[in-house]
Amino acid sequence: MHPVRQPVLAAGLTALATAATLGLAPGAAVAAPAASPSISVNWFGTADVRAHTATVGGQFDCGAERGLAYIEVHLDQRRGSVTGFGFGVIGACTDERTAGTWTATIPADEGRFRPGPATTIARLVIEPNSLTETTEPVRLRPRCAHP
Repeated sequence: MHPVRQPVLAAGLTALATAATLGLAPGAAVAAPAASPSISVNWFGTADVRAHTATVGGQFDCGAERGLAYIEVHLDQRRGSVTGFGFGVIGACTDERTAGTWTATIPADEGRFRPGPATTIARLVIEPNSLTETTEPVRLRPRCAHP
């Protein structure tokens, strides 16, 4: 057996002790990475031509984040000729409420949203510092008046 130098042996023992302290020793449990927040948009929304609004919705998942949460929505139809911005209020991401659905009614800045294709940019904001965004196509259907 070859003799081992003291500095090499000391460095190896130090590295092993550091790994054990950090929980990286062989056989130590490794924590799963925290889940990231996510947001999605439903394929269909509604256009209310008379009210100059569109309504879209989707699902959200807070992941491991906790705090006040809301949805920001930008809607673009006909390549920017009709745009709008609105909010979906979802309350808070808590240990009891980590996922759910959202809905936002978006007023048109100018013009009118009409049935047809549109592009939605939806942002899930979880205060104080979490932001998750998605850009998805949506098809607006006419809003049917309830008698």
